[in-house]
Amino acid sequence: MSSLDDTLLFFNVAKDEADTIRSGPDENELLPYLDSINRLKDASDALKQLDLDSASQSRQEIYELLRIGLGNLSQLFSQWLKQHSGGIDPAAYHSVADVPTFPTDTEKLLSMLATYLNLVNDEVSYDLKLTKTYAGIRTRHLQKSLAQFGDMSNGYIRTNSFDGQLPGQNRYSEAASRSNPSEVRFCTIRNEHWYEPGTSPFAQYTLNIVKLFQAERDLVRRIMPTVISQETFLTTADRPFETYIGTGEKMVSFFLSSPLYEVLQALDVYGYLLENDSVFDSLLSLRQRQHNGMAKLLSRLQLHLSKSFTALINLIRSPFKDDTVPKQTGGVHELVYNTLTFLAYVIIYKDLLTNLFLPLGDGHWNQGSLPDASNVSQYASDPSDGLSIFQHYLRDVVEALSHMIEQGGKQMKRPALQFVFLINNHNYLARALRDAMYAGDEHS
Repeated sequence: MSSLDDTLLFFNVAKDEADTIRSGPDENELLPYLDSINRLKDASDALKQLDLDSASQSRQEIYELLRIGLGNLSQLFSQWLKQHSGGIDPAAYHSVADVPTFPTDTEKLLSMLATYLNLVNDEVSYDLKLTKTYAGIRTRHLQKSLAQFGDMSNGYIRTNSFDGQLPGQNRYSEAASRSNPSEVRFCTIRNEHWYEPGTSPFAQYTLNIVKLFQAERDLVRRIMPTVISQETFLTTADRPFETYIGTGEKMVSFFLSSPLYEVLQALDVYGYLLENDSVFDSLLSLRQRQHNGMAKLLSRLQLHLSKSFTALINLIRSPFKDDTVPKQTGGVHELVYNTLTFLAYVIIYKDLLTNLFLPLGDGHWNQGSLPDASNVSQYASDPSDGLSIFQHYLRDVVEALSHMIEQGGKQMKRPALQFVFLINNHNYLARALRDAMYAGDEHS
């Protein structure tokens, strides 16, 4: 008799629980609502054993209520997620542990709800798309948090790009002038704003996206069931990472058409990418498309950097055309100033450059050109050592600069100016080398 009574109760569960389910959960007292869903689920399981039309109809009513109940819980899950997903300024937080996420109580409720939804979702075969729900909200949070760095990178590109036409350049025939406007700028305009390490907006973008991704991965692991946590994180990070790679591609394109002094920023960005490549790989288990995007950025930057150092020494060896002749003042030539200042900053990246120069080989910057033998030191002291190769390059640059000064003196129209030009430029070269040696002693 008791078994029959229990069976009859199962037929009435839908009616008994309908008002509770349809009214939705009380977020301050969630357990009664979960109990109501559990009773519906138990009744559905029991009625499944009965081969009766009435049982089938009751199960359909129960299934509809389960759909509403789980949907209401999913809405509550979204509501709690949104309360603390409005974006933050990651630069304001020093470490991953400092990045704010959710209050502890809210995090526990989210974890409990996610675990329950994932479990019941599997048992009643109802697709809640829990991963999609989490990722949709937190993806927007990450994008909003990182938008400032994309905006700063794009703003830098817009502000520092130029159309290639320099004042007075159209006076010269194409054959007598330089075809590369960035070289003209490096030869004729003294750069007063040199890049300082770590200040690139894209370097900051890299640091902060890594920080946010690490914090988000840890949050996902605390909230989402283990079986879906990795996929949830990858889905959440996918679009922010794509946006980051897209901004990086724009930055590299900017470097390709910029004056040589932007090589300093390109070097710095290259270092940040190398340092964080394995971190991205570990965080994202990079899918082929993502891996290709990062590999392409690194490859394009590496090729650009190796070409830039060759371009610099070739420029010094053949500096003077109609649009780059020295001014008739006898002062320090812009190319001398820019090159020596550039080298003073480049030495900061000595470790990075030794690794960059080593696979290219000793004297790679001389391949394909026929420099005056008097301007080229013969070999690196150790051609199998990247530092030795880099030092050989620096010696060749200094030799080329000294020869360029001699050639520049011949461009002066008055003998007195020729003497002044040689004195000023050789003296500037000597002082720059002396300062570089002292600086090297201080950092050794």
